[in-house]
Amino acid sequence: MAMAAAETSFSINGTCSVEEQTHNIDHSSDLLQFANESRQDGCFNDIIVRVGEKNIPANKMVLSCYSKYFNTMFNTEMKEKYKDVVEVHGVDAESVEKLVDFMYTGKININTNNVCNLLAVSDFLQMPSVRKLCIEYLLTTVSLQNCLTIQALADRFTIPKLTEKFNNFVVENYQEVVSGYQFKKLSKNYVIKLLQSTHDKVSSDLVYTAVLNWVKFDLSSNESYLGEVIKFVDFYKLSPKMLEDVVSVEPLIRKVGDLVDSLFGALVQYSKKTEKSLISLGGAKSLTKVTKFDLQTKQWIQLPDLPVGRDKAAAVVIDDVLYYLAGDLQTDDEYTPTNIVHRMKLKEKVLIWEKVASMNDKKIEFGAAVLNGTIFVFGGYDNNCKILSSGEFYVVSLNKWIQLKPMKIARRGHSIVAHNGHLYSLGGYGLRYLCSMERYDPFLDEWKHVAPMQTPRDCFAAVVLNNAIYAIGGHDGKQCLKSVEKYNVDDDTWVYVGNMNIKRNRHVACVAQNKIYVVGGVNSNRKVVKSIECYDDQTGKWSVVGETQVELYDHSLVAV
Repeated sequence: MAMAAAETSFSINGTCSVEEQTHNIDHSSDLLQFANESRQDGCFNDIIVRVGEKNIPANKMVLSCYSKYFNTMFNTEMKEKYKDVVEVHGVDAESVEKLVDFMYTGKININTNNVCNLLAVSDFLQMPSVRKLCIEYLLTTVSLQNCLTIQALADRFTIPKLTEKFNNFVVENYQEVVSGYQFKKLSKNYVIKLLQSTHDKVSSDLVYTAVLNWVKFDLSSNESYLGEVIKFVDFYKLSPKMLEDVVSVEPLIRKVGDLVDSLFGALVQYSKKTEKSLISLGGAKSLTKVTKFDLQTKQWIQLPDLPVGRDKAAAVVIDDVLYYLAGDLQTDDEYTPTNIVHRMKLKEKVLIWEKVASMNDKKIEFGAAVLNGTIFVFGGYDNNCKILSSGEFYVVSLNKWIQLKPMKIARRGHSIVAHNGHLYSLGGYGLRYLCSMERYDPFLDEWKHVAPMQTPRDCFAAVVLNNAIYAIGGHDGKQCLKSVEKYNVDDDTWVYVGNMNIKRNRHVACVAQNKIYVVGGVNSNRKVVKSIECYDDQTGKWSVVGETQVELYDHSLVAV
């Protein structure tokens, strides 16, 4: 039956002065909806895409519009151009069907079960929009369980953003990654590639741990590759404890001739690298001052002032770089916590302070320690005088602070020390003066209560010496203390050792030349103590070895 022609005998030409109007209406969605309904009804389909035993009806124009693979197939003189059925080999049939549905609907569901196949098939069919969606999804899913798989995908499909995400994740979680089953099962070439991209961004201790974890997991197969993978370990940058207690007694290292030379050289260097000085930073009466005490001459010399003076802060040293963390700005005689961090490279000819990434939280009277080349910070209190349990750690290579699982107990005025791969947080003040201690396992990201001290201690000092933790002085809520107790890590017990000569709190301590040095603080009468005391665990005695030039308390101390 013939269609009636549209009536066109009417006209309003010239009857008004309204200008011509142009209208743009987006009816693409209507077109796609019609095309999809027609495809399902079997109308206008001119091609069958066959993947294995699955037949997927479609239209060449739609396929060509969204896939460069099909566009090339149907618009060049390929034999498939003239076929009603084209076969696609080596890809996942369900993913191809999902991608064809996406072409007609603009909708696709991506999840952990299908993202790998969708990425592979969208890459093969040259569908950049879906490939991009898969990459964005993968960037949000990187975890300890899948990071190595995701990096394999990044390599296979050349995805720089995903490789960068993987490298950053590994650096932030190095110990956990290299301790995992997936890492230990990697091929030699893949291990070398991972070590190559990360060895200069983490501590040498961690790189050594990674190498030995992998070699020992399948010793019969991997021992012959030890020489190839151990080259990423810089023996001269290993921590003294790792070098002396772990590496020097490892039988595998001694089997490789050229490694023994490196090990011997590193041990010789370590024997010469004995702490010779103490560095005091900041303090209530010396906010910007930085001074160095020579342990041989017993003389103090001035170092460059801090750019921003503060007290109740913390100082640590990593690879001859001195870091000064957060603290109290003492604005208008009120507590003013800050989160700024400065560092000074002690080996430079000209010593200067430089600012690095600020901590996430502003705080004072917190605890800080270095473990495996990483700075850990926990507790303290903020500008609302709220006592904190939160923690964070600093990745030197990324210049970035990352939040951690909080302690079990909120504390301020406590101490944190690192020992045998764990952190110990002890004492301080919470709802009361505390004697409790908890241990942090960075691999599990968990805190666990261990034996408490025998005396509550606030504003005290703690150090590690010869496999024991020492808690020194402080205040128990009633009086200033000169007592000292020692924690035996192996049997989880505390015992008292020799008292200091003078009661003190708000002091600091560190270990140098295998002895404990205590500097500054205030006594029972709240007067500043200027004497420097030294403890020798061989004799169990404290002795006065010098004094400070200025009044020091609420300051920080490191040994270099």
